[in-house]
Amino acid sequence: MKIIKNFLPPKESSAYNPAKSTDIEAGSTAQIIMNGMGGERYGMRKILPFSPNMDKILISARLNEDLYLFRDIQLSVVHNLFKSIDGLFAPFIIQKNNHVVFELANTGTTKQTVNIQLVGYDQFALSKLSAAYQQMGASVPVPRFLYGHGTVPVNGLNIDLGVKSKSVDVEVRRMAMSSDRPGAVTASMKVYNTTVRDEIFIEQLNDEFNDKYINVPFVVGSNVPFDVYASNFGSQPAEVSFLCESYVQQKTVFSPEV
Repeated sequence: MKIIKNFLPPKESSAYNPAKSTDIEAGSTAQIIMNGMGGERYGMRKILPFSPNMDKILISARLNEDLYLFRDIQLSVVHNLFKSIDGLFAPFIIQKNNHVVFELANTGTTKQTVNIQLVGYDQFALSKLSAAYQQMGASVPVPRFLYGHGTVPVNGLNIDLGVKSKSVDVEVRRMAMSSDRPGAVTASMKVYNTTVRDEIFIEQLNDEFNDKYINVPFVVGSNVPFDVYASNFGSQPAEVSFLCESYVQQKTVFSPEV
C-alpha cells in the first residue's frame, strides 16, 4: 500500500478544528453532531475526546444515518488511539453537507461532561493530497476501523470481544485497548487461527502504539475471523474495548511509503 508520510497542507489551507460538548446524566444518552466544514469537504485525521471518566462513557460514530465507523466502545479507547499520533495515515473524508454523529452513553453513576474535537484537513489540503497520490499512480488510502467491546468476568480467560472483519481486505496499521480495570486485563489476537499477538497486558499494547505505527502490518481478509481475546486476572469484572486503524488493501506490485 502506498502511503505518503509527512504531508504538508498548502498555504491556502485554513485551521479548522471543531469541538462540541454535552452533559450526560448517569444512565442517560446524548449526541454530538458535527458537520465537518458544512458546504466543503473535510478530511478528519483525529478524533480527540475527553471526559472525567472516559471508561464509563460508551461512544458510537456514524456518518449521516447509516455508516458506522465504530459502535459501543469506551471513550477511553478512542482517546488512546489518537492521543499520541499525528493522525490517521489518510483522512476519513466527510463530504460537503454530510455530518458525523457521535452517540454517547453514560454507564456510570455520576453526571459527566463530554467534549469531542476533530482535527483534519480542508478542501485545499485534500486536493493537494489527492494530487500527490495521483502522481504516485495510487489512490488515496481508505481508512476503516475494526472494533469490539466485551464484559470479562473475574477469572475469565480468552473472552472474545466480538470484533467483526470487513467485506474487503484491510491492512492493520494501529491498535488500542482500554479497560476500567487497569493492570488486570491481558489480550491476545488471531487472524483465521494464526496468532498475531501473544498474550500481553493491554498497557503493553498501548505502549507499543503510543506514538508509532505497527512494525509489520498484517492483513485481515474479507470476512475472515479476526479474534481479539481478553482475560481478567482482577477481583472484579472488567469492561474492555478494542479499536484498530486499518486501510482497504490496494493490490499493487510495488508499494513504497513516501
